Amino acid sequence: MKLLRNTLLETFVTVVECGGFSDAQYALGITQSAISIRIRDLETSLGYRVCERGRGGFRLTERGEIAYQKARDILRSARDFDAELLELRDAVTGDLRIGVVDAVNSLPGLNLSQALQRFLSRPNEVRLEIVVASPADLTQQLITGELHAAIAPFRNQITDLTYEELCTEEHRLYCGGTHPLYSLPEQEVTPQQVAPYPLCQRSYDMLVSPDLGSPEPKAVVANMEAMAMLIGTGQYLGPLPAHFAQSWVSAGKLRELSHPQLRWHSPFCLATRRIQVHRRAVELFVQDVKDCCQPGPGGPSET
Repeated sequence: MKLLRNTLLETFVTVVECGGFSDAQYALGITQSAISIRIRDLETSLGYRVCERGRGGFRLTERGEIAYQKARDILRSARDFDAELLELRDAVTGDLRIGVVDAVNSLPGLNLSQALQRFLSRPNEVRLEIVVASPADLTQQLITGELHAAIAPFRNQITDLTYEELCTEEHRLYCGGTHPLYSLPEQEVTPQQVAPYPLCQRSYDMLVSPDLGSPEPKAVVANMEAMAMLIGTGQYLGPLPAHFAQSWVSAGKLRELSHPQLRWHSPFCLATRRIQVHRRAVELFVQDVKDCCQPGPGGPSET
């Protein structure tokens, strides 16, 4: 049920997110001509063009870019409003927007798939959205209300959000099959032996100590897949989560440089806004995550 509904804005946002009228017709279940009429009516109401369409393809105008951002925010707020009212009848409804960093599906202890399975097994009318981004981007989206909850190694925690530690992710240092250190005997692996070689790191989480070499990494990546790819070239060393690297190691493409000083730990936290109306869907999801999480043994997480 949609209590606050604006068909013109919904059509406009869908067209933008589908990249044009052609794909949007399937998402909306109406013809391209009907979409064209709605966009024309929207432009008439606004008094300016929001997009260019024709042989050159679909393209937002400068004003259309701004209109899209505002329309998307309005529709998101409207869905949240609908959900808050409809939940008075004890229905689990509305949007549930979750953020995570990449490569968490195999993280031991988190069990995010199990938590989602438990949440979705209940009768619900929830529209689920999962966003993959860096901890900094997830933090910003939590502050603005674009996300209801996020799971990541939040090293820079802010007072506007609440954090609950869930589990710890272990990172180890790896090299590729053609790297000079690949065949080095394990007993000879030391931080001093590693220090002269170039490092690659994630842009949002510089794990490796500058003591291993230059304070600035020689390459920066945005996700784990890119990190593993660069390490695999044999030109860089780099830290990866042990659970994520396992398949690469088993295939002989990567090798762990095993040494106690070449291991790091990242505490993963569940973050939510400190001041917000926590709808039933959000509360259930948060509880499911905590119930399914299995923190690893040992003392406090290392940083």
